[in-house]
Amino acid sequence: MSLAPDQRTLVLAGAILFLLGLLEGAIVQSFTNARMAPSAHLTAVQSALAMMLAGLLWTSTRLPGNASTLGKWAIIIGMFALWVGLTGAAITGASSVLPIAGAGYRASPFAQMLVAFAVLGGSFLLTIGWSIFVWGLLRANRA
Repeated sequence: MSLAPDQRTLVLAGAILFLLGLLEGAIVQSFTNARMAPSAHLTAVQSALAMMLAGLLWTSTRLPGNASTLGKWAIIIGMFALWVGLTGAAITGASSVLPIAGAGYRASPFAQMLVAFAVLGGSFLLTIGWSIFVWGLLRANRA
């Protein structure tokens, strides 16, 4: 199967995130917040599968060049940022933006800020990236 460059980028990024999620899953009991660690692990694995699927379907979209580039990188950076944020919360015990899984844990204000930036920023980018992807699928469907 031959993949276009955008497809290859998304599939490779997804495969890397999947591997990182699997490795994290092997050590979830080692984190400060052992309740947050499985969330980070599952986020990595599920996000990776979604990213690889998007990569396989990317040529089925109908997107202008700049929108395609923005969507692809927003998905990749957003997925990794969300995973980094959740992993950071599991490592440090940061809980301000994740109060349910972080209940009973505290971290330094700096760690709280970094985790919040990664989780909220990643979520924002994911929303943009997936919106562009869906828009491209809808445009292709109408054509």
